[in-house]
Amino acid sequence: MYNQDLEQFQNLNATVTLLVEALKLQDKNLVQICEKTLNNLVDSEEATRILNAAVSQLRNTYPEIYDWTARNFPSFQLCKDLEEQIYMFAVQKLMNNGFILGKDFSTNMNGTILVRRDVKVSLMLLCVRSEWKLIKSIVEIADS
Repeated sequence: MYNQDLEQFQNLNATVTLLVEALKLQDKNLVQICEKTLNNLVDSEEATRILNAAVSQLRNTYPEIYDWTARNFPSFQLCKDLEEQIYMFAVQKLMNNGFILGKDFSTNMNGTILVRRDVKVSLMLLCVRSEWKLIKSIVEIADS
């Protein structure tokens, strides 16, 4: 039993590593082939777990590759979930610090927060470095 569990863990780890390496190459065709192959080898729930593990690893170790993955593969569920959480965190950060939705900032259907320049500067100062690193990609200065 122990050897079987260890072998399954090693196979999972190798699969996640392979997907991470494929994503790091930023080759959409290669990633699509890997995704299709994975879906042919395991059931869709297991494939989703493996893809989420790879994307999660990217988020922590290669944020620029994660951003590329989120832009090019919006169907990856973890990307969607993380982006939604970041979006809600940024909106709450603004509102908790006295900024008013519709006056000081607005949102759109693309998950972008539109702000005035002074609001963006204030938000940047309110955030610790790791928060700003996550938020900055969804905050844009609105055209006046």
